[in-house]
Amino acid sequence: MRILIVGAGIGGMTLAALLKQRGFEPTLIERAPNFDHAGYMLGLWPLGYRVFHGLGLYEQFAAESIECKHYEVRDNHGELVKHWSMDPISDRFGPNLSCTRPQLIKLLHSALESADLRFNTAIESLNDTGDAVTATFNDGTSETFDLVVGADGLHSKVRQLVFGEQPYYHTNWGGWVWWVDVNAVPKETFVEHWGAGRFFGIYPTMEGAGVYAGAPVEGNFDQPGPGRQQRLREQFIGMGELVDTCLAALPDDSADLFFWKLSDVRSKEWTRGRVVLLGDAAAGFLPTAGIGASMAMESAAVLADELSRTNTEFLEHALSLYVKRRQHRVESTQSDSRHLAKMMFIKSATVAHIRDVATKFYSLEQLASSIAKAFDEPI
Repeated sequence: MRILIVGAGIGGMTLAALLKQRGFEPTLIERAPNFDHAGYMLGLWPLGYRVFHGLGLYEQFAAESIECKHYEVRDNHGELVKHWSMDPISDRFGPNLSCTRPQLIKLLHSALESADLRFNTAIESLNDTGDAVTATFNDGTSETFDLVVGADGLHSKVRQLVFGEQPYYHTNWGGWVWWVDVNAVPKETFVEHWGAGRFFGIYPTMEGAGVYAGAPVEGNFDQPGPGRQQRLREQFIGMGELVDTCLAALPDDSADLFFWKLSDVRSKEWTRGRVVLLGDAAAGFLPTAGIGASMAMESAAVLADELSRTNTEFLEHALSLYVKRRQHRVESTQSDSRHLAKMMFIKSATVAHIRDVATKFYSLEQLASSIAKAFDEPI
């Protein structure tokens, strides 16, 4: 089966590795020139990293990650609102492991060996004849495949070409990301400050702690260059000692920091003919529950499973089974992430105070009910 995977992100790389293990030789294209700017911090739940056991990569992954044993929510002034132990989940299903996205990409790449991986390559057009799909690339060349997998992220070109514009969900918040010394923050704890008109999250990894400083995207909050450092320090002043430590490590105005807009997308269709969507291309995730990468890896495992049990003649039926196994589960957890965003990103001080009081009574399972339920559901 001739398979083209568009996008060498977490979902696309996981699918490629699993397919190679099953004897397929997929073609994987990536529009970036290399993996040098592969992203920032992320947490993986066992929902996703279970695939590493089958690929023989789990021990290496675990050794290069930090286990998140605690999750803390603090208020607008840095006072503790709620502390959750991760033990009830980790003892039963496995720990939440925190790493960097480049680490994860590098690990997945190691499983691809001599795969046909092409950088600086993007899709320009797709022509599905019913028997095959002809893909035209940005260098003007064309090739024919039995299946095209769109794993090209939130702003997927494959999704746009085949399914048209799909509805985005905008929080109208965004934030700046930078790194601090991991020894300057609690090492096994994710700490989030749920403020009023501001949010500050700190997420440790082996290579440093990733910081996300978010607020409504208005005024000049999202503007780089002169004045950025001062604006951010003024925006987040008074959130407590831990935030002050992170602000002291904020790079100067000349540094190229990533600004992360908090939006997601949900495609109404995941498959049409011989084209199928995977990961963020099908349903993108807000980072609020730290579940997006895990969902993409789990989806890749299900798609690889269905593809390993079909041939080109009955491919479309296999794709329909993949959608039946995944779409509801993914969209339920995506809805949980949106619900969490409404709790985390509040502008009103009065509403934020009410939120903080209510949060004291939430269990971790109640905070993200669909995600907690997903741990114990078959796929």
